[in-house]
Amino acid sequence: MDQVRRLADRYEIRRVIGRGGMAEVHEGVDTRLGRRVAIKLLRSDLARDPSFHARLEREAQSAASLNHHGIVSVYDSGEQQFPEPGGGVITVPFIVMEYVEGQTLRQVLGEHGPLTVQEALDVTAGVLAPLEYSHRNGIVHRDIKPANVMLTPDGDIKVMDFGIARALEDTGQLTQTQSVVGTAQYLSPEQARGEVVDARSDLYSTACLLYELLTGRPPFVGDSQLAVAYQHVGEQPAAPSTLVPSIPPAVDRLVMHGLDKHRDTRYQDAHTFREDALAARDGRPLSLDGDAASTQLLASAPAAGWAEPAPTQAVDQQAAPVGAHTGMLGAIEEEQQEEEEKKSRTWVWVGGALLALVLAGLGLWIYTMNSEPEVTTFALEDMSDREANEAETYLEGLGLVVGREMTASDEIDEGNVVETDPTAGAQVSEGDRITMMVSTGPDSVEVPDVEGDTESLARQKIGDAGLTAGSNIEENSPDVPAGEVMETRPGAGTEVARDSNVDLVLSSGQVEVPDVTGMSREEACSTLEGDAYQLSCSVEEEETADHEAGQVFEQNASAGTDVEQGATVTITVATEPPSQSPTFPSPGFTVDPPEVPGDDNGDGNNGNGNGNGNGNGNGNNGDNRGFGGSVFSEWTRLLLDRLS
Repeated sequence: MDQVRRLADRYEIRRVIGRGGMAEVHEGVDTRLGRRVAIKLLRSDLARDPSFHARLEREAQSAASLNHHGIVSVYDSGEQQFPEPGGGVITVPFIVMEYVEGQTLRQVLGEHGPLTVQEALDVTAGVLAPLEYSHRNGIVHRDIKPANVMLTPDGDIKVMDFGIARALEDTGQLTQTQSVVGTAQYLSPEQARGEVVDARSDLYSTACLLYELLTGRPPFVGDSQLAVAYQHVGEQPAAPSTLVPSIPPAVDRLVMHGLDKHRDTRYQDAHTFREDALAARDGRPLSLDGDAASTQLLASAPAAGWAEPAPTQAVDQQAAPVGAHTGMLGAIEEEQQEEEEKKSRTWVWVGGALLALVLAGLGLWIYTMNSEPEVTTFALEDMSDREANEAETYLEGLGLVVGREMTASDEIDEGNVVETDPTAGAQVSEGDRITMMVSTGPDSVEVPDVEGDTESLARQKIGDAGLTAGSNIEENSPDVPAGEVMETRPGAGTEVARDSNVDLVLSSGQVEVPDVTGMSREEACSTLEGDAYQLSCSVEEEETADHEAGQVFEQNASAGTDVEQGATVTITVATEPPSQSPTFPSPGFTVDPPEVPGDDNGDGNNGNGNGNGNGNGNGNNGDNRGFGGSVFSEWTRLLLDRLS
């Protein structure tokens, strides 16, 4: 899957920004609109299960139908085919969502601990607003928890993962009831019992979230997820103020009402819950304050086994004589006295028994208060080199409070746990705080080798290496296709600081023509067709006396100009012109010697004279001509050569 870095020929996939039991979330870029997006990809190991395709599709449809500023928007969804190592193809669905800057509440709690009462109530009100909107539109979230709520730098609240159903394989963290899945620490009792959920189930989970924001831990913790689910069904949580005494009574009432195990008696809608959260924040009366039953104490009752004494029977004085009356009255008085003595003795015994019980209870209370509470401890497991989200989920399942700190590491991959504080093997108990040191990768990173990659893929690899892809630099190349990466600056393998800029040198697809004039034909073609230029050489010849024969004196593409790779350059090579021979007369014809200007002195009568050119001349009828000696001699030689 890693080789495919673009979805639907539109969305570029970049670094992983989150992992869950069902999907991975990547930072991405919508190349068509030029905006950052978050891209959720179904995990490849789940991609062959049609039920997970349906769940991701249901999530996309649910969230896309909701248009609220407190809900992360869904822009697009689709499927992408990825090649597998064996040559097969796997189809993976994806969702393109709004990219939100900020931290999840899970990260905030891990780094800063519990929030103040006002902050916790503000955040809870911010969660209930989008829930109120979604419930009105018939959509139940089913998995409200700190990891699904984002807090932006501006203080806005964003709720994520509407309609998602998590995978059972996520380290036992999830509990499934038919098609409904949620995280155990935030399950409503009806979810734990496998009943159909409704909007009031989201409100119970929100009350669990508020409890953790106030105290730093969920309302129920246990040594297993199943144990936590049982507590949601059958146990009452301690009031938040028992863990943080500064929490006001009104906030206790708010939280405990939200955690009512019977959905018919807890908050019935998100609006009422939100209004009470704001009222508790502002010190105003809650909607619960009119319920006198919430503050009633048990009325005292008569002790069991006791009854009113029976009335004394009347004596028929008319039917008995006076003596009889006296004896009967004495007997009656004696009988009454004995009855009173019996009552006195009974009260003494009862009072003594009660006093003994009171004293025994008081002694037990004093002993309990002065004795150390029994605490179950266990050895902290080694979390090193485990993926941080997975490790956090595991530790929270043990009832521990988990925080994070980021640290550089040359040995541990980015996003994995380097070590914990306390260290592995230390004795810890439920409620202890564990700080995970999470690797940001090495302080210095190696520039990856992206030669031959496209620009998009090269930028992805550079980003994955913890570096920033910088500027594009175009350079000519005889053989690298246009747009491919020739090198990086700094070069591949160079150790540089994390987040440094790395520039890309891309091929222009062109070659700069060299100057081959003045070379021989062979030298010029060898230069053009060699590895440095890889151009084609075409030769033309031209007769000229202006250049040395065999020498290139012209090329159709000027030196220094850029041409496409493999283009043809035509060179013109000089050839020698034919020689110019003098024309000579055939034998038998009279050849006049060349005339040479000069002063001739001759005797017209004799026909002989001397010329100034030191030659001999013949005069004919007074016509005398003189010839320079050297000119005559050359002419004679040529004539003799011609005649021979």
